[in-house]
Amino acid sequence: MSWQTYVDDQICSLVQCRVAVIAGFDDGGIWAKRESDPNFQITPGEVKFIVDTMKSNPAAFNESGIHIGGEKYICLFADSTLLRGRKGSSALCIVATEKCLIAATSVEGIQAGQLNLVVEKLGDYLRMSGY
Repeated sequence: MSWQTYVDDQICSLVQCRVAVIAGFDDGGIWAKRESDPNFQITPGEVKFIVDTMKSNPAAFNESGIHIGGEKYICLFADSTLLRGRKGSSALCIVATEKCLIAATSVEGIQAGQLNLVVEKLGDYLRMSGY
């Protein structure tokens, strides 16, 4: 299965996303993404910063927020493998596995729990598969 198939079938077909991305854990390189909002652009630099901060000091997100796609999300939860955030009624969920980072933001009005369940379940699957 291609990385794009994971984004399309395992995330975006299950929850309405503004953006969903799978990126490399080491360099932040984007492996696959889907954007419903062309103004929301996730960069490898943002991904790399998130990865590095999750590894070294995830609590820093509690003070600074989570910056992704050029937007700031309020951090609701942060540890070395999981970030949850909120901006208005849009939710953010980021999961780190051994080799990749999965990030998705919901469209306005989607319950955060629905997004979290989908992204975290994919993260668990990829971890069990060695990714």
